[in-house]
Amino acid sequence: MNWSKRIKDLREDHDLTQQQLAEKLNIDKKTLARYEKGKNEPTISTLIQLALLFDVSIDYISGIKDISIIETPGIKEELEALNEKLSKIVKIL
Repeated sequence: MNWSKRIKDLREDHDLTQQQLAEKLNIDKKTLARYEKGKNEPTISTLIQLALLFDVSIDYISGIKDISIIETPGIKEELEALNEKLSKIVKIL
């Protein structure tokens, strides 16, 4: 399974519309639609946000692993810290 299908499946499993998920990710709905169709690849920042939002690993979203559980202790906290740093950098730019 590829990441475009995983993103769509995660969104639908959580009963979110494309608009709702796009707003949570601070991206345009059209951008999300292109991710779900496999026309564009999400940025690392978007992948981190998706992993945190759906409580799954980036490996799961990208299709590397079929297990959605984050297996490494502390990885969620590390992703949250990285997401905060990236958000601060984006605000500066």
